[in-house]
Amino acid sequence: METARQSSERPFLQIPRRFNIAEYVVDRHVAEGRGQRAAAVTSQGRYTYDDLRRLTNRFANVLRGLGVGRGDCVLLRLGSTLEGAVAILGTLKLGAVAIPTTPLFRERELESVFNNSEAVAAVATRELAGPIEGVRSRAPSLRHVVVAGGQGESSWESLMGRAAETFTVEATDCGDLAIILYTSGTTGTPKGVDWPHRWLIGTGDPVVRAMALLTPEDVCYQPQDWSFSFPIGCGFLYPLMAGAAIVIPEGRFNPESALATLERHRVTVFAAVPTIYRMLLAVPNGERRFALDSLRIGLSAGEPLPAPTFKEWRERFGLTILDGLGQTECHIFVANRLGMEIKPGSMGKPLPGYDVAVLDDDGQAQRTGEPGHVVIRQGHPGLTLGYHREPARWAAVNRNGWYYTKDMAYIDGDGYYWYVARSDDLIKSRAYLISPKEVESALLEHRAVLEAGVVGVPDERMGRKVKAFVTLRAGFEPSPGLAEELQRHTGGLIAPYKVPQLVEFVAELPKTLTGKILRRELRSKS
Repeated sequence: METARQSSERPFLQIPRRFNIAEYVVDRHVAEGRGQRAAAVTSQGRYTYDDLRRLTNRFANVLRGLGVGRGDCVLLRLGSTLEGAVAILGTLKLGAVAIPTTPLFRERELESVFNNSEAVAAVATRELAGPIEGVRSRAPSLRHVVVAGGQGESSWESLMGRAAETFTVEATDCGDLAIILYTSGTTGTPKGVDWPHRWLIGTGDPVVRAMALLTPEDVCYQPQDWSFSFPIGCGFLYPLMAGAAIVIPEGRFNPESALATLERHRVTVFAAVPTIYRMLLAVPNGERRFALDSLRIGLSAGEPLPAPTFKEWRERFGLTILDGLGQTECHIFVANRLGMEIKPGSMGKPLPGYDVAVLDDDGQAQRTGEPGHVVIRQGHPGLTLGYHREPARWAAVNRNGWYYTKDMAYIDGDGYYWYVARSDDLIKSRAYLISPKEVESALLEHRAVLEAGVVGVPDERMGRKVKAFVTLRAGFEPSPGLAEELQRHTGGLIAPYKVPQLVEFVAELPKTLTGKILRRELRSKS
């Protein structure tokens, strides 16, 4: 447990001026004698930290051989794969900037990313290279395209085969740009969120050392793409930071396959958005068909974890899920953590190192129990440097020393944070402010409900009516009688003015690429 001991001795959030993410999560372990420990597990086998060191050195040399230099941007379309891990870390070793992008981006989004980032190189699987070639004539900065699984001298296999295994990591400054994550573009063109190298410790220390207590003995699995902040942190970089092993997801997500992966690799820490936890609960007899006794905790973020989902996982699988509030701009900053009393449905309390508050519209501390704007004190080392080449956009969410997250929450008498909504999702009906999340949580306590999305729809008399879109569990059929039953059910749990006046059954809810319910699209359907 050498890594855990050394980690506990390092002062919290201490970041040296010269710091490189890749060196810290890979080469450091080799230098300190942990090179033969498992770093990554795939269907092809086990890769040690020393294996990862040599592979990432090769890729850094590949980029250097192509003329990529410190500060240049490299766009990656490799998914959550061993090649993806090698490319991200190898890019960082060079002092270049890694841009992992979702495989779901098409030409329109990629053109926007290329022109905003001015990426000079792109690396993609053969299946994902097409859209890059499609926009190449409209991306003047792009000089090189490397294809994994391709052919010829410029293929991944050819270039990596010729590259040397030795490389001296660039002495990057902790404030140098390391990674740009582009949002999914659901409200317009994708915006780039700039992460410096210091982001790893600024956000990783609170998760690794306070929330999850990760150690080198852990095996961590998150079946989501590393182009999003929650997976790239909790499913990739944070476990490697702790010297743990990661299980690399393969192929499209399938609930039964995910449960089999948890069993086969004796996973100890599972991370996923609430949608995935609910999908796994929907697997018939999952708790009896799969041996998941190795799991010690679950981590959740992206959307609030409903209390019914938390309770059902604890009852059926014996697993405690630690929910947290995070953003691409800073990762998880409020969370439940090991060793604290958990109030199901609450997001917990601010993690160590973060100065978080809930403010009213005038910028003053909100009263206990009253919803307000969730803000983070500027200057935290985990906060983004800003939106890439969009300073006005970043300035618009920063004022009076605080970064405004655009999330709304309230704090109870014990200091626990309770999520209310995104600021533009709140429903105002008959002068009451209603949280969609509260209504959704009440609906989810009914045995027939698998998922629920709640929005406000225009009404001349009330201003807004509360409308619920509901997907049902197997064995239940939509009917007017069931809609009335759901209204009676919610009326027994929440105030009458919050009960949905309208209930519509749907086959599935529209979601972002990260699994968040797209309430904007639900509103447009009404």
